[in-house]
Parts: sequence; structure tokens; C-alpha cells
Amino acid sequence: MGVQQFLDKSDGRDKLLATVQYVAMFISAGQPGDVKKVQASVAAARKVFRIMRPLESLNPIIQNPTLNSNRPLVLELLAKLKSVLMAIYFGGDNIVWASQAGILQNKTLILRAQKASLYGWAGGSVIGVITELHELQGLTARRVGEVEEVYQARLEKNGAEITRHLLLLVHSLVQALLAVGLLELRPWKPRTVGMLGIIASALNCYMLFPALPAPAKASTKSFAKVA
Repeated sequence: MGVQQFLDKSDGRDKLLATVQYVAMFISAGQPGDVKKVQASVAAARKVFRIMRPLESLNPIIQNPTLNSNRPLVLELLAKLKSVLMAIYFGGDNIVWASQAGILQNKTLILRAQKASLYGWAGGSVIGVITELHELQGLTARRVGEVEEVYQARLEKNGAEITRHLLLLVHSLVQALLAVGLLELRPWKPRTVGMLGIIASALNCYMLFPALPAPAKASTKSFAKVA
């Protein structure tokens, strides 16, 4: 049931195909051949799922253009900047798809759109790293005058939330490194970039996968201790 729910989501199918794409990149090691062709064809197929994503990325700004006074100003500005950068990422990807579909023929525009897309992704991922570090600092920092027992109890209570933000931090960091590799800003081999892509895509699939049913009441207490 969970697998079906995952595959029903366009984003879920996109991330599953992303995993296949980067596995093919890792296996081919950048060398021409059938596996390289699989990588290219899967990468092209993914773009169909992203046609409306630029608007989706800008939706938080469209719905709420004002700044939220309940959050630090810097974080609020970074959140809005991330929305813009991710819209650039998906918008550039749409232009590349249009070229593959034969709608656009301007090679200069296509190359610039591809680079802008990856830079937008890298920037959005870096902002994600900064945001998650701030969230983790707020959840794990000891408050003034807080005794050890209270501090440990608060950490245990926030355990699931801390784990979630740690996962998001690792995911954002890997995505930023993947974008750097795809932009060829570092002399990494295709297999290194492919491995980063596999990790990022696998984390995406994990986070998109529907949550399992909660454990029975009798085991809730012991489960909380493990978490």
C-alpha cells in the first residue's frame, strides 16, 4: 500500500527515476555506451514531472508575500530567496525540456538555462543547510538556567524532530555537493557525482515514502526510548 501511495505521487516517480539515472551514471562512469544512453533517456523522462514546479516553488511567496514577524528576519529572507532559487532551478529545467521536445532550438539559451538551473539548485540547497543548522541549534541548545534532567527530557521529547532536521541537513548538504559536481566546479569523476546523486535520490525517496502505521500503545514507550 505504501509503495502504491509513493508511486501515485509525481514527485515520488521523479525521485525514483532520479535514483535510476544516477545509478546509470555511476555504472557508466561517464563512458559512452548503452548505460550512458539509459542515463540520458531517464534524465529526459524526469523533466515531464517538473513542468509546473516553478509555480509551485514560488507559491509560498505568492500566498504570503509579507515577512513573518514570528521568525528571525534573516531566516525569513533566506526562505523567500530559496523559493526564488528553486523556481530558477525548475524553470531552467523546463527550458531544457522544451529544447529536448523540439520547441526551442537556441543552443546558447539552453546552455545558460541549464547552468542557471544547477546554480539555483546549489543555492537553494546551501540555504537548506543554513536553515536546518539553525533549527537544530534551537532544538538542542541548552537554555539559560536549565538543569541537566530538564535538558535531557527536552531532548528526548524533541527526538523525532531532531532526527527529521538532521536528515534534512544531510540531504541539503549532499544536494549542494551534487550540484557542484554537475556544474563541474570540482574535478570529481562521474562515479563520485553518480554516488552523490544516488544518496540524494535515496534520501528523497525515503522522505517521500508514506509513514508506517504507529506502533501499538503497549510498545509506544519502548519505541520512544529507542528513538
